Amino acid sequence: MNCYSSASGSGCGSTPHTNERTSQPKKLREEFSHSNLIADPAQRKPVDSYDPAIRDQLKRAYALSGPTQPHEFKFPSKWMVDQWRTFQKSWFDEFDWLEYSESKDAAFCLYCYLFFNSGKPEKFGSSVFAHQGYVNWKKAKDTLSNHSVCKTHVEARLKCDDFMNQRTNVGRKLVEVSREEEKRYEIRLTSSLDVARFLISQGDAFRGHDETSSSLNKGNYREMVEWYKDKVEVVKEAYEKGSKNYQMLSHHIQKDLTKACAEEVTAVIMDEIRGRKFSVLIDESRDVSIKEQMAVILRLVVNTCIFLPRLLPLFLQLY
Repeated sequence: MNCYSSASGSGCGSTPHTNERTSQPKKLREEFSHSNLIADPAQRKPVDSYDPAIRDQLKRAYALSGPTQPHEFKFPSKWMVDQWRTFQKSWFDEFDWLEYSESKDAAFCLYCYLFFNSGKPEKFGSSVFAHQGYVNWKKAKDTLSNHSVCKTHVEARLKCDDFMNQRTNVGRKLVEVSREEEKRYEIRLTSSLDVARFLISQGDAFRGHDETSSSLNKGNYREMVEWYKDKVEVVKEAYEKGSKNYQMLSHHIQKDLTKACAEEVTAVIMDEIRGRKFSVLIDESRDVSIKEQMAVILRLVVNTCIFLPRLLPLFLQLY
């Protein structure tokens, strides 16, 4: 049973329309607009009071626009203790973070406004420069200098620099690391493929009887990779600094490289034929494990009447 109220009174009912009447409308997502930017620092709302969805855009827009520094404004004078004092325009040149509010006649800090952490203890008026505004011009020069080197201000400035510099962004760093690792992987793949092509062209075996790290002879493939690393510094760096999970040394990788080479050679041979007449020569041999391997040789005639023998790489085993 659902309870509801009406103009005549209150009661309970079970009609499905009750939830529609009492349900709250969805809150629309706030979107950033340049109208959110306020030049006068004394009239700005705290950054935390804005919707989280637009805070980063707001910070970036303020950082790009820079501090409010009205150089042509006639700063008013105040009687302080023993003489008239006023905000000095030359302070803008000494402190690039300094802002001035014409409505409040107060000094602010742009970095502290954007990135000051109010939860941490602060010195030299970081909270004042971020929100209330500094108005004591008697010792303003010393206070501004102290604020420039205080910990909270320095941290706020570094946060702003990191925020605006996309190269220091975590996502950007991950992308850079991924690109570097991709380059190393390409070098390892290319060098392994070079070794595989050489062994295939020479008809040499890839594997060794003992391929462990303590073995004196790990087989032709691994030994040639080690030789390659000693001769080419770039290849050595790619193996040593690259991921240990993609070293391109396992027997599965060796088979994949061999198969890839066979497929490329087959494609070239088939492209050479292109409807030409050819003959086939097939032979087989049995190894010590009583497995018979078949070799296929194609002989074709080109336009110049030259016979071209081609060994077709087939991975067929006859039992």
